[in-house]
This record gives sequence, C-alpha cells and structure tokens, in this order.
Amino acid sequence: MDEVIARNRAAYDRIAEEFAARNPEVPAPYLAMADEFQRRADGPLLDLGCGPGRDLAYWAARGAAGVGLDLSAAMLRAARVRVAVPLVQGDLLRLPFRAGVFGGVWCSASLLHLPKAAAPVALAEVRRVLRPGGPLLLSLQAGDREGWEQWPGEEAARFFARYRPAEAEALLIAAGFRVLRRERDATPTGKEWLCHLAEVA
Repeated sequence: MDEVIARNRAAYDRIAEEFAARNPEVPAPYLAMADEFQRRADGPLLDLGCGPGRDLAYWAARGAAGVGLDLSAAMLRAARVRVAVPLVQGDLLRLPFRAGVFGGVWCSASLLHLPKAAAPVALAEVRRVLRPGGPLLLSLQAGDREGWEQWPGEEAARFFARYRPAEAEALLIAAGFRVLRRERDATPTGKEWLCHLAEVA
C-alpha cells in the first residue's frame, strides 16, 4: 500500500498544474447534491483529495467553512492560490483529525486511487471523523477493473479502481453508510461517474 500511495503522490506532484487546467468546473452531479449536502452538514466540511482547491473554492463561495486534505504537495500549493482555508497533506487511510470533528465529508474522485481492498479502511476513517448525521459525498468512476494508468505525455502513473453501481453501493453499506441519493454523469471523453450522497446509518 505504501508503494501505491508514493506513486500516486509522485504522479500528482508532476501533473498538478495540467490537472487543474483540465478540471476547472465542479461537475453537474455534485451541484445537484450540494444543497442537500449543505443542509445536512452541521459543522465544517472536509474535502478529501482536495486537489488544486476547485471544490473548496466553490464551498467557500457558499459560505461554508472547509478543510482540505491531499496527498500531493504540488496540489496543495495550487489550492493555496485559490482558497484561504486550512490545507493538510495526508492520505485517506490515516486521517490526521480527531473523531467527530467534521460536519460533512466531500470525497470527489479520491477513493478511486486506492485498491478496492483498501477502500473499507478509508471509509472507516471517513466515518470516524464525521459527526453523527453528517453527510458524505462520494464519487467514483464506473467500471470493474483496477490498475495503473499513465497520464498522457508524462512519466506519471496513477492507480485507478473502478466500480459497478451495485458494487459501489454495497461498499458504502458495508462501511455503515445509508445511501440517500445517486447521480450519474458521463464526460465528453466517455468516462462514467457514479456520485453518491450518504449518511452514517
């Protein structure tokens, strides 16, 4: 697992600027769930895998207090340009926060960079830091394979785990979450995303 984390970190350190340019907008499924997420979040939100701060900036504009965590130092440097919120370097398997400190957890396209065998550990950490009744937004790519994929034009490989819809929902239920809402989205490049709004069961 340490190798997966190290290689993902190195990849995002290398591609941070290009990644930010390629992903400037908050996706529509997230926007569709934002109002309900904010209504349910009683306290600060944690953006897990905050990247260059796109979603943190969106939440700051809505008046929400946030904290960002990312594996990549280069991503956090990019985020500091966008937002004036606490930013922490760390990984999903060992969250450096007290139990029950966050009113909501926003996990956009981050859990998919862990092998499926490690996903329950990460979701247990999410559940630990959430306050009772706090919402979780979780987005994953649809599919059924996992492995390393190269960033075009760079010596930067990222690990991806893709999930079938029923598999993703079962993962959340097994981790002690109740799925409240589901959205799906397809990008112009043909990638399909599964987006879930959940709460601790």
